[in-house]
Amino acid sequence: VGLAYPRTLDEAVKFANYFLKQRPTTATFEECTCCIIKPHAIKERLVGTILENVASRGFVVSAIQTFSLERATAAEFLEVYDGVVPEYKEMVDEMCSGPLVAMEIRLKPTEPHPDEVVEKFRAHCGPWDVSMAKELYSQTIRGLFGRDRIRNAIHCTDLPK
Repeated sequence: VGLAYPRTLDEAVKFANYFLKQRPTTATFEECTCCIIKPHAIKERLVGTILENVASRGFVVSAIQTFSLERATAAEFLEVYDGVVPEYKEMVDEMCSGPLVAMEIRLKPTEPHPDEVVEKFRAHCGPWDVSMAKELYSQTIRGLFGRDRIRNAIHCTDLPK
């Protein structure tokens, strides 16, 4: 009833080659920023809603990929916060607690100043502190979808490159 499965070894190899093959990326790596949807937001089924929110605010998702981080990789990724943010360990725990969705974000072609995408997108994400985001910037991604300082829906870069 609409379910396909391999019946032979040859079919299994064909299925694996089709579904597991590397596909070319749509990432441009130019005039863009990076955003990662965190595991709690994926578990809460917010990915589509977050994507709609991003698109409705003058941004384009030019590349997207689901991935997971092992603890050591998550710790390395977030190491700039070690010793700076008291919740560092909990941040690492969140980032390796399930799948993540990474996105390359660009401004729509009709938007002026595409080189300002990092600053504009960070403003749209809202403050890292969700209580502040909900109070002062309630229509930002973190104001709408964040739960607390650890489960704040997304991680976005502040690096221009």
